[in-house]
Amino acid sequence: MSTSTITIPVERPGFSIRCYWRPIILVAGAAAILCTFWFWSRYPALFNKAAHVGKAVPTMTYTSEVIHVEATAPVGWKILAMSVNWLNGMKVGMTFGVLFGALLFTVLRYYPLKIGRNLYLNSVKGALIGVPAGVCANCAVPVACGVTRGHGRVEVALGFLFSSPTLNPVVMTMTFAAFPLAMSLTKYFLVAGVILLVVPLLIHAVEKKEPLPALDTGGACELPAPSDRCEEGFFPVLGEMLSQYGRNVWMLVKPTLTLMVLASVVSAALLILVPWSSLLSEVTPLRAAALSLLSVLMPVPIALDVMFPAQLLQQNIPAGYVMMFTTTLGTFSVLPAIYLWREVSKRLAVALVGFFFIAGWILAMTF
Repeated sequence: MSTSTITIPVERPGFSIRCYWRPIILVAGAAAILCTFWFWSRYPALFNKAAHVGKAVPTMTYTSEVIHVEATAPVGWKILAMSVNWLNGMKVGMTFGVLFGALLFTVLRYYPLKIGRNLYLNSVKGALIGVPAGVCANCAVPVACGVTRGHGRVEVALGFLFSSPTLNPVVMTMTFAAFPLAMSLTKYFLVAGVILLVVPLLIHAVEKKEPLPALDTGGACELPAPSDRCEEGFFPVLGEMLSQYGRNVWMLVKPTLTLMVLASVVSAALLILVPWSSLLSEVTPLRAAALSLLSVLMPVPIALDVMFPAQLLQQNIPAGYVMMFTTTLGTFSVLPAIYLWREVSKRLAVALVGFFFIAGWILAMTF
């Protein structure tokens, strides 16, 4: 008696692009923003800056002038003109920061990341993302804000913020070409220490004393999920996501514009009113402290932390000040400090300002 096996066909779900409109739209948007910024603006500008290392720059906060500032002009006009020049130098980077930060916010609202709570590893992950981005510490603020407002980890945001202006390959090449090996190695030893140790340790210490609102994962999935996403058409999904993205852009535009105008006026006033020649003439504990604080808080575009100190080096300014500027100028600034103060933790903002201030002072006094 023979038996036969009856095979019942099992219907397996096939791949349907209709199920993946959201990630496709998000990836396409990210590719469009990044490629436009990198190839149209950022890397051509960085290569141009690399070709001019060692040459004179108008000021420590911008490399080109929309409005020429005469030495004999009234103080009010100088502040206005320098503010416009600073804003002009920042416009592309800040536009990218807002657009990309809003995109990250949108991504995290739809797809909250589960990256764990290892502070050290998370800081490194943020740094690796920041390396190719090539934005200054100021323009990284909207990106960091997009991460934390999207309920991402703050150490990821800070890893991005510190690596983007300093660990970019073009900026690193400029640094090692412009300065003695000891200065370059010291700078990157400090940057690595900040990302690998200082940021995680400070966040760990702060979290013991106060909860960080940006790390609250409650409500991370606030957008209603359709019952069957494979039934949605492309244009309804696109309209929904553009609407969400537009709201996120506007959310970042409002504080960013306010901070940019404030920073432009403050930086211009400091350039005019601070007696830079007197401070740079001799290394003393008090002068080093004043210059370190100014360097830490001064908002400058990417690569000015190489171009301005390289100019000082050629002018035979004391090596301690050159070392201080190349390490602290552009690594942090008043804009990230305000962001941390308002969005994350006042303790963390003060701690980072204090750390860079002390590090800059020590470098100025020891080199």
